[in-house]
Amino acid sequence: MQALLFFLLLGFFAWMTALGLGRAAKGDDLSILPQIENEFRQLIVAGTSPELCFDGRTAEIVDDRHEGVDCEASGTFTLHRIHRFARNSFGEYFLVISDGSGKPFFKHVSQSNAKIALGPKYIAPQPPSTARFGK
Repeated sequence: MQALLFFLLLGFFAWMTALGLGRAAKGDDLSILPQIENEFRQLIVAGTSPELCFDGRTAEIVDDRHEGVDCEASGTFTLHRIHRFARNSFGEYFLVISDGSGKPFFKHVSQSNAKIALGPKYIAPQPPSTARFGK
Protein backbone atom coordinates (compact mmCIF):
# COMPACT_ATOMS: atom_id res chain seq x y z
CA MET A 1 0.00 0.00 0.00
CA GLN A 2 2.83 2.38 0.88
CA ALA A 3 4.56 1.62 -2.43
CA LEU A 4 1.38 2.51 -4.34
CA LEU A 5 1.07 5.78 -2.43
CA PHE A 6 4.74 6.53 -3.08
CA PHE A 7 4.38 5.99 -6.85
CA LEU A 8 1.18 8.02 -6.98
CA LEU A 9 2.89 10.94 -5.23
CA LEU A 10 5.96 10.57 -7.44
CA GLY A 11 3.75 10.62 -10.54
CA PHE A 12 1.86 13.66 -9.24
CA PHE A 13 5.07 15.63 -8.63
CA ALA A 14 6.44 14.64 -12.04
CA TRP A 15 3.21 15.84 -13.67
CA MET A 16 3.28 19.16 -11.76
CA THR A 17 6.94 19.67 -12.72
CA ALA A 18 6.14 19.05 -16.38
CA LEU A 19 3.28 21.57 -16.22
CA GLY A 20 5.54 24.13 -14.58
CA LEU A 21 8.26 23.69 -17.21
CA GLY A 22 5.70 24.08 -19.98
CA ARG A 23 4.44 27.32 -18.47
CA ALA A 24 7.96 28.64 -18.01
CA ALA A 25 8.75 27.97 -21.66
CA LYS A 26 5.54 29.75 -22.67
CA GLY A 27 6.19 32.84 -20.54
CA ASP A 28 3.60 35.31 -19.30
CA ASP A 29 0.08 35.04 -20.69
CA LEU A 30 -1.00 38.52 -21.71
CA SER A 31 -3.10 37.28 -24.62
CA ILE A 32 -6.17 39.33 -23.64
CA LEU A 33 -4.24 42.61 -23.64
CA PRO A 34 -4.92 43.50 -27.32
CA GLN A 35 -8.67 42.91 -26.84
CA ILE A 36 -8.68 45.06 -23.68
CA GLU A 37 -6.85 47.85 -25.49
CA ASN A 38 -9.26 47.63 -28.41
CA GLU A 39 -12.29 47.80 -26.08
CA PHE A 40 -10.84 50.84 -24.33
CA ARG A 41 -10.07 52.74 -27.54
CA GLN A 42 -13.55 52.04 -28.97
CA LEU A 43 -15.38 53.11 -25.80
CA ILE A 44 -17.38 56.30 -26.35
CA VAL A 45 -19.84 57.50 -23.71
CA ALA A 46 -22.03 60.59 -24.02
CA GLY A 47 -22.58 62.44 -20.77
CA THR A 48 -25.12 64.96 -19.56
CA SER A 49 -22.47 67.67 -19.99
CA PRO A 50 -19.32 67.84 -22.13
CA GLU A 51 -17.14 67.36 -19.04
CA LEU A 52 -18.69 63.94 -18.42
CA CYS A 53 -18.22 62.64 -21.96
CA PHE A 54 -15.61 59.98 -22.60
CA ASP A 55 -13.82 59.00 -25.79
CA GLY A 56 -11.30 56.17 -25.49
CA ARG A 57 -9.52 57.31 -28.66
CA THR A 58 -8.40 60.56 -27.02
CA ALA A 59 -8.47 59.72 -23.30
CA GLU A 60 -5.22 59.92 -21.36
CA ILE A 61 -4.40 56.71 -19.48
CA VAL A 62 -3.26 57.70 -16.00
CA ASP A 63 -2.87 54.30 -14.33
CA ASP A 64 -3.18 50.62 -15.27
CA ARG A 65 -3.56 47.95 -12.62
CA HIS A 66 -3.19 44.40 -13.85
CA GLU A 67 -5.11 41.66 -12.08
CA GLY A 68 -4.14 38.07 -12.66
CA VAL A 69 -2.44 35.01 -11.29
CA ASP A 70 1.24 34.59 -10.55
CA CYS A 71 2.39 30.99 -10.83
CA GLU A 72 5.28 30.67 -8.39
CA ALA A 73 6.36 27.29 -9.79
CA SER A 74 6.96 28.65 -13.28
CA GLY A 75 7.39 32.33 -12.52
CA THR A 76 4.73 33.30 -15.06
CA PHE A 77 1.84 35.73 -14.85
CA THR A 78 -1.58 35.19 -16.42
CA LEU A 79 -3.50 38.42 -17.00
CA HIS A 80 -7.21 38.24 -16.16
CA ARG A 81 -8.37 41.86 -15.96
CA ILE A 82 -7.14 45.46 -16.16
CA HIS A 83 -8.38 48.32 -13.99
CA ARG A 84 -7.61 51.49 -15.92
CA PHE A 85 -7.95 55.09 -14.72
CA ALA A 86 -8.18 57.58 -17.58
CA ARG A 87 -8.83 61.32 -17.98
CA ASN A 88 -10.74 63.19 -20.63
CA SER A 89 -9.68 66.58 -21.99
CA PHE A 90 -11.62 68.35 -19.20
CA GLY A 91 -9.58 66.57 -16.51
CA GLU A 92 -12.44 64.32 -15.42
CA TYR A 93 -11.49 60.81 -14.34
CA PHE A 94 -13.06 57.53 -15.37
CA LEU A 95 -12.51 53.92 -14.34
CA VAL A 96 -12.66 51.21 -16.99
CA ILE A 97 -12.37 47.58 -15.89
CA SER A 98 -12.02 45.04 -18.67
CA ASP A 99 -11.37 41.33 -18.98
CA GLY A 100 -11.43 41.33 -22.77
CA SER A 101 -14.96 39.92 -23.00
CA GLY A 102 -16.35 42.93 -24.87
CA LYS A 103 -18.33 44.31 -21.93
CA PRO A 104 -16.06 46.63 -19.93
CA PHE A 105 -17.22 48.20 -16.67
CA PHE A 106 -17.24 52.00 -16.95
CA LYS A 107 -17.72 54.64 -14.24
CA HIS A 108 -17.05 58.33 -13.74
CA VAL A 109 -14.80 58.91 -10.71
CA SER A 110 -15.15 62.06 -8.62
CA GLN A 111 -12.09 64.26 -8.21
CA SER A 112 -11.84 63.45 -4.51
CA ASN A 113 -11.99 59.69 -5.13
CA ALA A 114 -9.50 59.97 -8.00
CA LYS A 115 -7.11 61.85 -5.72
CA ILE A 116 -7.32 59.05 -3.15
CA ALA A 117 -7.08 56.20 -5.68
CA LEU A 118 -4.25 57.66 -7.75
CA GLY A 119 -2.16 59.34 -5.06
CA PRO A 120 0.83 61.08 -6.68
CA LYS A 121 -0.45 60.27 -10.20
CA TYR A 122 -3.49 62.51 -9.62
CA ILE A 123 -3.58 65.77 -11.58
CA ALA A 124 -6.19 68.37 -10.65
CA PRO A 125 -8.25 69.71 -13.56
CA GLN A 126 -7.16 73.09 -14.87
CA PRO A 127 -9.77 75.84 -14.57
CA PRO A 128 -11.06 77.12 -17.91
CA SER A 129 -9.18 80.11 -19.20
CA THR A 130 -10.90 83.37 -18.32
CA ALA A 131 -8.79 85.42 -20.69
CA ARG A 132 -10.81 87.07 -23.42
CA PHE A 133 -9.26 87.13 -26.84
CA GLY A 134 -9.61 90.26 -28.95
CA LYS A 135 -10.19 92.65 -26.05
